[in-house]
Amino acid sequence: MLQSQKFSNLFKHHRQRWLMTLVVIFAVLGFVLAASNYYNQGVEALARVTNNVIVLPTVTHSSFVLGLDLQGGTQLVYEADVTSVPEADRLSSLEGVRDIIERRVNSAGVSEPIVQINRTMKGDYRIIAELAGVKDVNEAIKMIGETPLLEFKEQSTDNQQVDLSPNAEAVAFNKQVMTDAQDALKELANTSDWQVVVDKYKAVLSNNDNITADNQPELFDALKDLSAGDVVAKPVQTSSSIVVAKLLSKNEQDNPFKDQEGQMPTITTYSAQVLTFAAQDESPVLNIGDNWKNTELSGKNLKRATLQFNPQDATPEVSLEFDAEGAKMFADITERNIGKPVAIFLDGYAISVPNVNERIPDGRAIISGRFNVQEAKLLVQRLNTGALPVPINLVSQQTVGASLGQKSINNSVTAGLLGFLLVTIFMIMFYRLPGVMSVLSLGIYALTVLTIFKTSPIWLALIFLALLVLLFVSVFNHLKIFDGLFSAGLFVVILVFLVFYANQPITLTLAGITGFILSVGMAVDANVLIFERMKEELRSGKPLATALDEAFRRAWPSIRDGNITTILTCFVLMAFGTGLVKGFGATLFIGVSISMFSSIVITYILLKVFNGNWLDRHRWLLGSRRINK
Repeated sequence: MLQSQKFSNLFKHHRQRWLMTLVVIFAVLGFVLAASNYYNQGVEALARVTNNVIVLPTVTHSSFVLGLDLQGGTQLVYEADVTSVPEADRLSSLEGVRDIIERRVNSAGVSEPIVQINRTMKGDYRIIAELAGVKDVNEAIKMIGETPLLEFKEQSTDNQQVDLSPNAEAVAFNKQVMTDAQDALKELANTSDWQVVVDKYKAVLSNNDNITADNQPELFDALKDLSAGDVVAKPVQTSSSIVVAKLLSKNEQDNPFKDQEGQMPTITTYSAQVLTFAAQDESPVLNIGDNWKNTELSGKNLKRATLQFNPQDATPEVSLEFDAEGAKMFADITERNIGKPVAIFLDGYAISVPNVNERIPDGRAIISGRFNVQEAKLLVQRLNTGALPVPINLVSQQTVGASLGQKSINNSVTAGLLGFLLVTIFMIMFYRLPGVMSVLSLGIYALTVLTIFKTSPIWLALIFLALLVLLFVSVFNHLKIFDGLFSAGLFVVILVFLVFYANQPITLTLAGITGFILSVGMAVDANVLIFERMKEELRSGKPLATALDEAFRRAWPSIRDGNITTILTCFVLMAFGTGLVKGFGATLFIGVSISMFSSIVITYILLKVFNGNWLDRHRWLLGSRRINK
């Protein structure tokens, strides 16, 4: 008990030093999280200067998540055909469309997509998909618009024959094409004029500047061990052609999309001069005839589809798992078709006709024999995203270039710095030393907001917010301005939202940055109220320490009520707004919430550090005269 009392007395005696230390730690942590790349560069520079004597830990760099108008990308507008849907069910159907489109574009590698429902003045329903950073627009359109139809059919007669023989005509054609490609490769070893070979073998010559492991895996593997100027050792067989290529350059760039672990790995891209020989599909021609009938089993009973590889020959396969109802139907289908084939149709085409050897009770099926890895991945994605509840038609497509987005970012940064500079000049000119303290708190405010905008490890974000809460509660408790449940409830609501946004990064749009810049000016509003109140208290003859406490205490109700009205407006924008409006509301809410912390807590602690008799004797530093009694 005695030890506890001693600690309490020690804390009260050095209270301001402890709080100032916490402010410094909070500001440093905010800088590390908000400007992690500059921090890491500083750590590396310090290690070099000290010959690795002082080596500070680095942090994982996380970028801001930029929206369509800043990162560049595509906006797709679809019109939904809801004529066959009852009026009462239209909204739920459109929400189903939105959810499916989100899953589809996520599986296509689009980061932070924005998909929203909109109704025009004429009553038409539209789906707006904003795909920031998308690189292959046509593939994204294809992924959104396609509606896969998976069907299982059984024979309607017993004497039906199924021809699963390879496409002999395509095999013979491709054999000749491969011979031509090999001959062309030999001739290229003796000439630098590829056009001669093009004319002789009727091939297509082109430059390909975007060869990656995802879009052209076979060619990527053939080029990865070459140096610039080298030609592949042998023709490369792809899914649709046979190519000969010369490596021009190797490029590495940061991936704007995060992987499953939240990292942003480097993308390797090759540029190559490519000679393409058209090939034909060698997949077996499924001549299955017309005597097939539908079963009750379809894609609606599909629980999930996964990509796997055959353990015998390592060929890709698609594994299907049905729900409980589908598993029972599949068991019945296989039981009555033992020794017979069951056809699997996708979008009206037979993609596999396996023979049933035994009853399959576990609700699992395998599709194999017709895919390369990329085709199998695409099929898995399409099956897992499901069919759209209502038809949609693409009515508008708008592309925003990355250069335009970069210009917007540069203009926004310039506007933000100019606004910060003007606020700094105003506060120092009118309020002198308190104005300097408000500018310092405004800098900490900016670091805090930028930290919440970014993706941080959850444990580090929680430590950051815990420091914020500790400082907030310490100052508010000391000033006794937790005036009842209303203020406490406001504090809890704001804290819950900040924890959510700290774990869920904000997608920054131009409107969102506007909200942040607007909140910079609003962040000093509270300081203006406090400093004017402090002048009044000083003019009434109160000591500086008392005037300082009274100014913060008496200004709080006005600050609280003014910010509550803004926060309520932000909630309305976030709840009912769409796209850019919602982003503006979110960034403005974060800015206003943090401004109450910085303008009151940080400014109060900084002013308390400079509080003393010397400042009481030099009232001009406070913008007020000393009253002689």
